[in-house]
Amino acid sequence: MDYYKVPLKLDQIVKKQDVNRCSLKESVAGMIHLIATSNFGECKHDETFGCEIWNHDFENITNAQTFKENVRASMIDAIAKFEKRIEFVKVDIEFEQVLTSIKRRRVKNRVSLIVTGKLVITNEDFVFREHFFIGPLSYY
Repeated sequence: MDYYKVPLKLDQIVKKQDVNRCSLKESVAGMIHLIATSNFGECKHDETFGCEIWNHDFENITNAQTFKENVRASMIDAIAKFEKRIEFVKVDIEFEQVLTSIKRRRVKNRVSLIVTGKLVITNEDFVFREHFFIGPLSYY
């Protein structure tokens, strides 16, 4: 089964052209990425779509354990609500300060997000990894 690749290229749909497609794993990964990079209230149709990480962007995080627990719980709740194609979800959060030299050398907070579970339809193992720099948030 094919799934639409995010972001959708609406001009292709309007022109009745083929739209980029992807596998189930890629589609689930795309949705988890969208959840993780969305701010609560950003989606006009459901203001609960998003992740807790945005509440901490630009903050000086003083308690890394509390931060990790809040983000973990937020991601688990959001995946359960918005991504029904995966079950037995486990979310691990790593938080570290990293010296970056993208534009100039400075210390930034890097958040590593690892989501594991099983794909409901195929019962295959699923692993998603992504890294974010917060303050301001960016991803690679």
